[in-house]
Amino acid sequence: MCLLFVAAGAWPALGAPKKLTPIKVTLANPIFNPGISFLWIGSFMGWFEEEGVDAQFVGAQGEGQSLGWAVAGRTDIAMPRPFPILFRAARGEDVGVTGVYVFNNQPIYEGVAVPPNSPIKTLCDLKGKKVGILAPNDAGIAFVARALKDCGLKAQDVTFLPTGVADKSAAAMRLGRVDAWASVDVQFSLAKARGFEFRVIPYGNFLGDLFGNTIWVNRQYFGNNRGAVVGFLRGLAKGSIFFYSNLDAALEIHWVLYPESLPKGMSKENATKLFRQVLESRAPKLRKDKNATRFGEFSPKKWEAYVRFLGLEKELPVGKVNALWTNDLISEVNNFDPKEVENQARKFNFEAELKKFKARMAARGK
Repeated sequence: MCLLFVAAGAWPALGAPKKLTPIKVTLANPIFNPGISFLWIGSFMGWFEEEGVDAQFVGAQGEGQSLGWAVAGRTDIAMPRPFPILFRAARGEDVGVTGVYVFNNQPIYEGVAVPPNSPIKTLCDLKGKKVGILAPNDAGIAFVARALKDCGLKAQDVTFLPTGVADKSAAAMRLGRVDAWASVDVQFSLAKARGFEFRVIPYGNFLGDLFGNTIWVNRQYFGNNRGAVVGFLRGLAKGSIFFYSNLDAALEIHWVLYPESLPKGMSKENATKLFRQVLESRAPKLRKDKNATRFGEFSPKKWEAYVRFLGLEKELPVGKVNALWTNDLISEVNNFDPKEVENQARKFNFEAELKKFKARMAARGK
């Protein structure tokens, strides 16, 4: 009888959801853009839950704030490009985070946009011109400066003016307020999808030596929650594969999780058409680097190239740079079958998966 009582008392626990480790992930934008929906596909598909992780996404106002929150421990992860980390390290500051996974295999800055009939044919023609950027100190300045270097020019030979996001910058260029516009792939895609016409002049071959956004983990959180970090990264890797394998499904999932991100006054159908172009521009960058054998793997040579790109060779010798990042988690993160995820994406049944998602949320009282 005693055994029967214990077993009966255990039944509710058998069906109870397992306890999840929270991991707070900071975005550099308060708006949850469908172009980065690969981050939370794992929430919808249940992959984070399988890993024992409760991934919580938090919007910040720019890369500086998002990184600052992770460094201070207000959140656990930030996802900036290497720029701010390398500059902090060059100043001798303790950066407070460790790079553990690169999810953009190339920079999201691809080139400079100019009007269709602009006399600007090469980046060398930017001398004396006005170039629109997202905001003051935008990373686009560094990419333009590096391209100008090949022309024997400097950043000071160009006037940079903050012109805002896609529509505003494209409009400023069309109205002649600026002669060109330096931005990222997603912003260019959004502007084109909204009817703006322009040409994009590529920065050059040096882009192939660099990489894009990276997962940076608060060191204290990392030390105490290594398993949760691995689990989150594995879910992220699966989400990236799913994303580029089925863009339409990625959008369907995004609208379920963040319906408030649907542009005001726009139908879901029209929003899907608009943002599909955004996803198309980002998808290639989520694949493994051509020289990497595993998702998320860093290349020491690319780190060295980034330091040269920023002109920090004296301040950041190789040993100091290598202390900022690690590939130690990559084998564990890649312990899954990518083909299985690709098949899930291609055979995706929205109604069936939505039913499973709602059931999981109900089980957790959400």
